[in-house]
Amino acid sequence: MVTSSAEETQALGERLGRALRAGDVVALQGELGSGKTTLIQGLARGLGRGPDTVKSPTFVLMREYPGEIPLIHIDGYRLSGAPQVSWLDTDLMFSPHKITVIEWAERFEGLLPEQHVAIHLAHVSANRRRLRVTATGTRATAILRQLQHEEEAHADPGH
Repeated sequence: MVTSSAEETQALGERLGRALRAGDVVALQGELGSGKTTLIQGLARGLGRGPDTVKSPTFVLMREYPGEIPLIHIDGYRLSGAPQVSWLDTDLMFSPHKITVIEWAERFEGLLPEQHVAIHLAHVSANRRRLRVTATGTRATAILRQLQHEEEAHADPGH
């Protein structure tokens, strides 16, 4: 998938947010400025929250946004990898009662739950981003199918 603006990246995140339910985990990867936080802002809107409430938790590592289903937002940028991540409370991070989204998920290698959606964001040009979405596990595959269905409907609103 390719988005051509921050608004399109947020809209994609919003469609993804509508597909998520408690216990789901979304793992984001991509260089600085590739749109990870922008995608999460849209995801929050899809969950019924204001996108302006989402701030990157780079310096606090994790934020929890309340709601019908709480949203856990983790930013692993300052972590050096799995050894440093392992001291975090994974029971809290991957709660079956919350949705978890992780920026810099590559630093969580080996610690991500078996079921998760992975999204790699990359710069194409100043405003364009390429997003490669993959699913691990049956629940993640169902999320990906729903997202693809919504993408097709969004691309062709007359059908």
